[in-house]
Amino acid sequence: MTKLHTRLVSSSLLALFMAAGASQVSAQQATPAPATQPAPAMQASDISDKQLESFADSLGEIMEIRQDFTAKLEKTGDPAEAQQLQQEANEKMMNTVQDNDLSIEEYNAINQAVQNDPKLRDKVISMIQS
Repeated sequence: MTKLHTRLVSSSLLALFMAAGASQVSAQQATPAPATQPAPAMQASDISDKQLESFADSLGEIMEIRQDFTAKLEKTGDPAEAQQLQQEANEKMMNTVQDNDLSIEEYNAINQAVQNDPKLRDKVISMIQS
């Protein structure tokens, strides 16, 4: 039963992780920036333990922000209010990343590396769970 619970928690975290990562990418795109370029690909060996910890901390906080704002969005029927809530959530997520000493570009590059590297993904999931 404990293995099943751990597997369910890991699956849930992975699903939230993927959704949170996608939100962050869209948050970056929602902010006008001159000549934005895609984040350069990072390999697991390019990511320091400190960066990975900052990413995991950011991701955990972003998942909480998403959960909070999803509940608020479900309660509103006003499109203008929904758009304002989405913008507020995006700003909070971006501030969270920056408060954890990562740039949005670094976060997105690490997110991409984590999605492509199962060992790195497992390491992030372990960090979030602890």
